[in-house]
Amino acid sequence: MTNNPIIEVKQLYKSFGNEPALNNLDFSVEKGETFGFLGPSGAGKTTTIKILTGQLNQDSGSATVLGSNSQHFKENIYRCRNA
Repeated sequence: MTNNPIIEVKQLYKSFGNEPALNNLDFSVEKGETFGFLGPSGAGKTTTIKILTGQLNQDSGSATVLGSNSQHFKENIYRCRNA
């Protein structure tokens, strides 16, 4: 991982009841890099995206997008500023 990734996930953990959906997930995406989520049903793709967009909070670990912690995202971040 480099100094200023666009997306950075460190030790991300999320469970639903006793079932872990994400178990210490680590990755980063650099500016200009193309990144995709591939995997079978139940692999944690949607859970990861919901955490990155602030729709769901992780149990532990961190997720940042453009340097901001995704847990601090509010609904107004998605509003168009030019409208």
